[in-house]
Amino acid sequence: MSGRTPLEALIRRRRMTRAFTTEPIDPALIDELLDTARRAPSAGFSQGIHFVVLSGARCDTFWRITGGEEYYADRRPALMNAPIIVLPFAVAAEYTARYSEPDKIAFGLDKAENWPVPFWITDVSMACQNLLLLLEERGLGALYFGVSEHAAELFAEIGVPEGAQTTGVIAIGHKEPTEQPSGSWRSRSRRPLSDMVHHQSW
Repeated sequence: MSGRTPLEALIRRRRMTRAFTTEPIDPALIDELLDTARRAPSAGFSQGIHFVVLSGARCDTFWRITGGEEYYADRRPALMNAPIIVLPFAVAAEYTARYSEPDKIAFGLDKAENWPVPFWITDVSMACQNLLLLLEERGLGALYFGVSEHAAELFAEIGVPEGAQTTGVIAIGHKEPTEQPSGSWRSRSRRPLSDMVHHQSW
């Protein structure tokens, strides 16, 4: 299809990066991109999302605590070259506090269990997608993945307050020139649009 906008082309070409060079990235650039990324929708403009940015020796600490140092050593060692690691967090209490205010209290969302959909997770997820696209636009690589091991130990190490919930991790760096995009999309075909878009009813 011709006539795609630059944004459409950006979305279509974005892929996860699993091999990085050791070239450093200025943390000020990451702050700049996060400032833009956080301009995602925010329920009640609660703004209850946070990002912890790790660099230098703190990245080594991340890989050591989470077991990545051992797991990726033989599998994907170049993944651990990423000079920046961003951990996004959502804080439900900041949303329920906002919805306890006079202009929102009528919605009955002053308690987390009353939310049919936890918008703190929705909001931080949209901010993460913004960041992934911004990084692609700048020619940088990124890998979004989960922390499945030793999360509590990691959070204690980096001072995460009680109640903050991570939605994943974003490793950021310059793409290794020889890296070939990988992942499940290489072995699974994209579902037809008609399987996923339903007009008027499911």
